Amino acid sequence: MNRRTGTAVGLTVTVGALCFTSLTPANASPATPTPSPAATSTPTPTASTKGLLSPLKYKVSLKGQYQQTNYFCVPASSSMSLSTFGVKVSQKTLAKKMKTTASGGTKGKYAIPVINTYLKSKGYKVTSTTDADGNALVLMDRVSTQVGELHKAPVLAVWMEQLPWNKGKVKGSTVGHAIIAYGYDKLANTITVYDPWKPTGGSHTIKASTLAKVLQPGGNMYAISKL
Repeated sequence: MNRRTGTAVGLTVTVGALCFTSLTPANASPATPTPSPAATSTPTPTASTKGLLSPLKYKVSLKGQYQQTNYFCVPASSSMSLSTFGVKVSQKTLAKKMKTTASGGTKGKYAIPVINTYLKSKGYKVTSTTDADGNALVLMDRVSTQVGELHKAPVLAVWMEQLPWNKGKVKGSTVGHAIIAYGYDKLANTITVYDPWKPTGGSHTIKASTLAKVLQPGGNMYAISKL
């Protein structure tokens, strides 16, 4: 795997410009993205009442995937998300359609239309939302609605080096990465995610407040809704 030093176990991972950022309107890059107009004008977010109707806890049945290259985090996460709709499509196929590159990762302006081509016949769509970063209430509301009521797994945009399981293992600042949320527990205030980065990823359960703090601003979730 390129842009990584050492072995997968016990050594620091140097990420550089891996897959990533992808879920924001800005170009994929480990640098802090320029906020979009929507991100800068969004008022202080508050939770809706819709998530209050979801079960106290729920987990979608999921077959996890590790990304096949350093820069396939978005295709891998999207493939897993689409599988919860009964759509089977490979990371490689999605990467080609999403114009994913080794140097630039995946841009949201390409990824979202591709995902929506698969979801239209299922009666769903995804849109990029900007209101959950730093706000655990909104994050839990969105995840519990999509996972608990729709039984689907949304893609999340995070800063890779800030995830608890990557502390001290990933070099860099604001390294963009994509994971999915597929479970939650309101009483414990936790969200279960699947991280496709093989050295440290897999299934992890994390406090909603912790996850909200590592979401990317300017585009932090491919929110799922019915057409």
